Amino acid sequence: MFKVPVFSVKQWVQSWDQAEWQPKDGLPEPPREFYVGSVSIALLRAMSGVSHREVVDRRESAPDTGYQRPHDRERSEKVARYVKWGYPLSSQNSLSPAEFPDLIHPGWLPTAILVNVLKPGDSRRRSGRSVSLGEKDAIAITRDNGQFVVTGEERTFEPEELAPLEVIDGQHRLFAVDELNGNLADYEVPVVFFQGLTPQWQAYLFWVINVEPRKINPSLAFDLYPELRSQSWLEKGEWIKVYREHRAQELAEALWRHPTSSWYGRIELMGKRVPGHVSNAAFIRSLMASFVRPYKAGAKIGGLFGSIDKRGSQYAIPWKRAQQAALLIRIWQHIEASVAASSAAWVVSFDKRHSDLHGDGSAFSGQYSLLATDQGVRAILTTYNAALQLKDNLPLDEWYMSEVTDQPDVMSVEVALESLKRQTKIDAFLRQLADVLVENVDWRTSAHPGLTDEQKLIQSTYRGSSGYAALAGRALAAVRSVLGDGSLPETEIQEATDDE
Repeated sequence: MFKVPVFSVKQWVQSWDQAEWQPKDGLPEPPREFYVGSVSIALLRAMSGVSHREVVDRRESAPDTGYQRPHDRERSEKVARYVKWGYPLSSQNSLSPAEFPDLIHPGWLPTAILVNVLKPGDSRRRSGRSVSLGEKDAIAITRDNGQFVVTGEERTFEPEELAPLEVIDGQHRLFAVDELNGNLADYEVPVVFFQGLTPQWQAYLFWVINVEPRKINPSLAFDLYPELRSQSWLEKGEWIKVYREHRAQELAEALWRHPTSSWYGRIELMGKRVPGHVSNAAFIRSLMASFVRPYKAGAKIGGLFGSIDKRGSQYAIPWKRAQQAALLIRIWQHIEASVAASSAAWVVSFDKRHSDLHGDGSAFSGQYSLLATDQGVRAILTTYNAALQLKDNLPLDEWYMSEVTDQPDVMSVEVALESLKRQTKIDAFLRQLADVLVENVDWRTSAHPGLTDEQKLIQSTYRGSSGYAALAGRALAAVRSVLGDGSLPETEIQEATDDE
């Protein structure tokens, strides 16, 4: 049995008493104190587990999905080398400590590792299933002769088991223990113990520590929003950037999750680079520049899912989030179908000689298709967002649904999709735009093997940061014929493609 002395740190400000706590959403009134102690890093590693965000749990909308980034073993190995030899030996594996003993320095880890003490009966996801903490495995913080102590039975927990401590911040420092072969008898680390923090409060704490003060992978940052979505400050209007990021993240996740979506499994949540896939962050930014952009006074084009100008007044279309997700999925379904049916020269140029990593040389999702790039996603979303607002007599208001919840879960989105297909005027317009865009815009990347030198020069204008506006402008110009004479002059194209 171990007994670790700790001291209590009270942190509360009277202004927090004005908060509206939300227990049913996992955000009850938090504890008013935490505890700080010095703990053997080996003991802490043995008694701790980590709640990672697993892709399979995200797809199934598991309620107790974790929030931590995936473990990067290379990073933990570097921390372990730092602990053992200090800097600069930690930064260069080619330097031998035996040859350069003068470069051996202390590998201090003076910043605190944050953990949460689970209560018996608490459950978390481990190895794809829900696991509860047993009474005999729990640890406690109690008073002993006027001193707070953390006590429990020491043992090692397997990855599929639920350990009594869950790491909020510091997982890579803890995993470094696995690389140090037990040489840690006298190595302790400062630890902050929280008690009874819900996963939602932990995600909030992880956010303010890792994202707000210093930037990390933006896809990971956006990916944390589902854990925070019940917070009221995410629902306060489209001019608050975090609200729009939150809404865009929900919609991107719906496109990634729904099995009939053209983007099913093709939006990279963890920041990986995969040909034919687009990052979560890029998709979110494109939605924020189009359907979730703020309406500016005097502009004709706002975000269709926020507020827009309707006959000289600001107006919001009363669609639920499931409807918004269904519209985006249907747009991309039409684009994919139009590509499949097209005999345009650029489509025909995709054949087996230019096979991509999907094995089919796809003109829609292949590595040489702009439709599978950040720039292509931005162009399609920008064009549809503008065209749906500028098209006369399009009965967007008439698509009203009372039979679905507001949450964009798979079932609600599926019901909304079937309903949208029955809105024949809207659906026909979506298909008409898709046909025009596929037939009149060359969606090949400049790296496509079949391009002539002249074509490569043209397509290269769609690369890099300037390529977003260039390709969106080209797409918008192509749909003028659908919108009628006088629609989308250069000033409106500029307005539609401008980032805020």
